[in-house]
Amino acid sequence: MTFPVGTIVDFNDSLFGWRGQYKVVAQKSNFELIKIQNLGSKSQQFVHPDRLRLSRLSQFFVKSLQG
Repeated sequence: MTFPVGTIVDFNDSLFGWRGQYKVVAQKSNFELIKIQNLGSKSQQFVHPDRLRLSRLSQFFVKSLQG
């Protein structure tokens, strides 16, 4: 699935399950990793598109990591 830059998505993390409110920062094609940014902590990571879906969850972030 293609997620245009700026789309708000949920991320399926192997440890925490579905986590919400990430913004797509960069995507080159359907088969490459997508760069997402957590809207709460502003942390960024690369993930496979199969681990994303259109957002329907509340924001997820670890409060102890907030500066």
